[in-house]
Amino acid sequence: MAYDRDTRRWEVGIDVGGTFVDVVAVAPDGAVHASKHSRRAGEPAQAVLQALDEVSGTLGFQPSEVGRILHGTTIATNILLERSEPPVAVIVNRGFADVLTLGRQNRRDLYAPWVPCQAPVSLVPDALRFEIGGRIDAAGQECEPLNEAEVRGAAQAMREAGVRSAAVCLLFSHCNPAHERQVRAWCEDTAPEIAISLSSEVDPRPREFERWLTAAMDAYVKIGVTDYLRRFQDGLRQRGYVPALVMRSQGGVATLDACLRKPLTLAMSGPAAAVQGVAGMLDETSLAGDALSLDIGGTTSDLSLIQGGRTRYTLELGVGDMSLRMRSVDVLSVAVGGGSYVSVHAGGGIRVGPESAGARPGPVAYGRGGVRVTVTDCLLVLGLLPERLAGGLALDREAAAAAIEASLARPLGLSVEAAAHAAVHVANGALAEAVKRAAFAVGSDPRKLTLVAAGGGGAMHAAEVARMAGIARVAVPALPGVAAAYGLLRSDWTDVVEQALDLPLADDAWQQLGSVARRLAEVLRAPDVVSYGELSHAFFLDVGYAGQEFALEVPFELAHDSAADIARRFDDEHARIRGQAFSAPHRVRGMRLVARRAPSSAAGEARPVATGGQLERERTLRLPQVASCLVHQRAELAVGQEESGPAIIMSGDSTAWVPPGWRWRVDSSRVLIMERA
Repeated sequence: MAYDRDTRRWEVGIDVGGTFVDVVAVAPDGAVHASKHSRRAGEPAQAVLQALDEVSGTLGFQPSEVGRILHGTTIATNILLERSEPPVAVIVNRGFADVLTLGRQNRRDLYAPWVPCQAPVSLVPDALRFEIGGRIDAAGQECEPLNEAEVRGAAQAMREAGVRSAAVCLLFSHCNPAHERQVRAWCEDTAPEIAISLSSEVDPRPREFERWLTAAMDAYVKIGVTDYLRRFQDGLRQRGYVPALVMRSQGGVATLDACLRKPLTLAMSGPAAAVQGVAGMLDETSLAGDALSLDIGGTTSDLSLIQGGRTRYTLELGVGDMSLRMRSVDVLSVAVGGGSYVSVHAGGGIRVGPESAGARPGPVAYGRGGVRVTVTDCLLVLGLLPERLAGGLALDREAAAAAIEASLARPLGLSVEAAAHAAVHVANGALAEAVKRAAFAVGSDPRKLTLVAAGGGGAMHAAEVARMAGIARVAVPALPGVAAAYGLLRSDWTDVVEQALDLPLADDAWQQLGSVARRLAEVLRAPDVVSYGELSHAFFLDVGYAGQEFALEVPFELAHDSAADIARRFDDEHARIRGQAFSAPHRVRGMRLVARRAPSSAAGEARPVATGGQLERERTLRLPQVASCLVHQRAELAVGQEESGPAIIMSGDSTAWVPPGWRWRVDSSRVLIMERA
């Protein structure tokens, strides 16, 4: 089905998190309407559809008037983190059932008495690992044929065990996927109700453990993601809307069918959209060089570097304690958010996270049954949060104070306010360390960056986090609290295909590289997304030194680059990220084609959302040496307006805190700039 669009029609971006459903609707005249909606209990897809119904009713548009719907979701991430879905099966070569248990034996903690398993083996238990005969060798040649009866027997055993999804993980399938495809065909014929993921399609690169783990996790999220997306699309169809495009981890939207083929690509859907939204709301003046986005939600904070106004990408996606090999927007997630639990550990210090209250029951102040103190409760008691959040969510300060008294203040021997302030300080310190770690990981000096606040809590913490990280400048975009929903509307349609290689980086390999590039362009699936522009191709090579285990991705243009160009580009990147370059020969480990189509129109100018209701102008605080501060309504601020902290700047989607010792101003793009005085 064509994803048609008319420039006179509405466009809607919807991002769903744990507490809120964020919606940005762009009217035919380009006006941007942003709103946050409290996520209701019940089936996740229904909560998103209810938010869409509320927006359409408020703004007065009909489904037939909407030309484009974009969606970002945490469904795959939540499945991987919560691990409450039934286990999945894997089919492997005979003798290799323990690969997922053994892993690489990497020791992340040098002082741990043992090496923990790198894969969640409870999700792929021994009883559901099926070994079969047949073998492809390292050259991609068949050295032992498959046994059809054996494969069908494994499929029947999976059916009898109640398995709903499985991964086929065979040796050297990145060189020749024929055996994996044949196994899938026999399994689908024997047990068609079982969804199958192939390692050669999910991650067509060498190294069995990494490829097999990624394929197994693709199978693990497949049923939950499929059920959610189909319910969402069914709800849209019943209402008369066009099919939605869904955001993927690689930084672009895709059709439902593409997402269902590789559901694991949704694992960083929301954070990827937020980075695109932040970049789209800032110009060169606002960024003032490289920037680091700090997107604070209810459960986690996501950090991503923006260089030259562009997002960075990585070939390894971190989700919880797992590293999954997948091209993704480069995001570092830390378990500190507004819903993170605050407690006193055995040593008498304060611990923030990693556990979180989520949306249900949520912080104590939400009044939904929560009894454990969260960062949000502490901010409320200090006076930094209003008594009513976006979406009309009322907060109970007295309940939050009572919980802090019982679980923090009394054990620490502090007042309620002092305990709350200490907890927020610990949370900010953890975020500051994460900021420095994210910058150092890509060879950047954090002191030279602009910290960009995003998410519902980003602007509340950003200035204090920046001070602790040595950063002197903070930028708050016009719509920080709905950055992901806004980013959806600005994101390209994208798709990625790749092929593993093992070639010397030399000019005489150019003919072979050209053949691979043409083949990748031919196999790329490009649906008729007519709401987007012309298709463009960008090629990348995975390059490493001879004998080096891992590669780095570098851009590649067959018609203009030489082997020396690629080698120089790789050496520069290697020196920047890993501190040095070597004189060893270079080898090409793989080629990747990233196809893009840009949206046919811009998302419209982002403007701050008015808070509505009675506007406060001054607020009493309970911070050390800060008794009160002025309260500004961001929608009323004039371009060029400049004042000093302490101050609270409120908007309909977020609240910004400007501490003492900071100045703030509104630049020409309506970005709020905070700088240390």
